[in-house]
Amino acid sequence: MWLYPDGAVTDLIEAVAVADRLGIDEVWIADEGVMRDPVVVFGAAATRTSRVRMGIGITSPLLRHPGAIASTVASLDELSGGRMMLGFGVGGDQSLGPFGLRVQRPVKVMADALRIARAVLARTDVEGYAVPDHAAPARAVPLYVASRGEQINRLASREADGVFLSGLEPDRLSTVIGWARSAGSPTVALYQSVRYRASGEHDPTSITGTHSDIASKLAHLVDAHRPDTVGIALVDGDPVVGMVEQAADTLRLFSSRE
Repeated sequence: MWLYPDGAVTDLIEAVAVADRLGIDEVWIADEGVMRDPVVVFGAAATRTSRVRMGIGITSPLLRHPGAIASTVASLDELSGGRMMLGFGVGGDQSLGPFGLRVQRPVKVMADALRIARAVLARTDVEGYAVPDHAAPARAVPLYVASRGEQINRLASREADGVFLSGLEPDRLSTVIGWARSAGSPTVALYQSVRYRASGEHDPTSITGTHSDIASKLAHLVDAHRPDTVGIALVDGDPVVGMVEQAADTLRLFSSRE
């Protein structure tokens, strides 16, 4: 499941711990700049969990130097016993806007981020990074890319370990997944936005309904698009622990249909 970091830090930590207890395989938390920090959440959650994989999903290389965040996530990976993932995206207005940042040459920004982050994680020299003697040991942290556009998904297909797809209208998934699989076979992680209650506004990127309804709709998406992993992006804005429990119930129903 994917979490938006608008709750209290202690609630987000508890949500990851609850997900671990309920058998959820992955928890991703967005990095929205000046909101709660997913690095802090996962640092605390790593010591309270034993199996759930944890992903920064996503962060922008314009906000955090890709080498520095790779090193940070490598430390979290060591702390958690090898359970971390790192996702990059160019960033949106929510994260970049408060700093007056604008994305120029987004494909180059993403290519550079992947190259440098991978070098830091592998402890190898590349253009833009020379391994110092004090560098920490190499860690096998998978690198994901999140984008809704063609060129960055094609780049991810060549250069990333995975693509993280969220916030897409279901009728666009086939096209975007096609781009992501155009040149390689990265892990395709589909995180579908889910609403358990009416938002008052039409949201074409979300599926709605009861737990059973949503489980059925997720199964339909999996049958149609064959992602490697499927998850729920929790967007209702309710207390986060309760949303995690609802999502776990839905995913149990979904698994029973497999």
